[in-house]
Amino acid sequence: MVHRLQRYFRQSRWTTQRAVAAMLLFCVLVVVALAACGSTVEGAQNPTPTPTLQVRKCGSVQTSPRGLPLNAAMAKQAEACFWQAYQKCQPATLGFASTSVDTVALHTFSIRTSGQNCSVTDAMQHAIVPAKLSVAKTYTCTVVATKSDGLHFSGCGDEGDVIVPM
Repeated sequence: MVHRLQRYFRQSRWTTQRAVAAMLLFCVLVVVALAACGSTVEGAQNPTPTPTLQVRKCGSVQTSPRGLPLNAAMAKQAEACFWQAYQKCQPATLGFASTSVDTVALHTFSIRTSGQNCSVTDAMQHAIVPAKLSVAKTYTCTVVATKSDGLHFSGCGDEGDVIVPM
């Protein structure tokens, strides 16, 4: 291979010095082109990535067939977490499982932000035992309030008002 290159350079009147000079010039052009690609126009700013807000998982509240939380301390903590996130319009979720003798209702409340707007949705599933849970139906709630007996979600579509007891 080296002999072929030497013969090519001799036939084309290229000297080793010219070949090296041409290679150096090519390298310099490549470096300049790469440097130009990485530079910014004066006055332009590099975009700074905005951090995505993590969804706070506040936990869940489970009630007995009598409608009382199975674990009052955990219920209070989960509801306080969700209420704080709601007041700051920060993404969060709260689970609520309501059971009776033969029915189960599962709610997943979510706080969502879109620009300056804050909304709360309720993804609800239900079942009559021993049937499987239904496909989730999602409703947007109009009001969330905290009261002495728990969190009150009002105007949640076909579900109406939902109270998560504390």
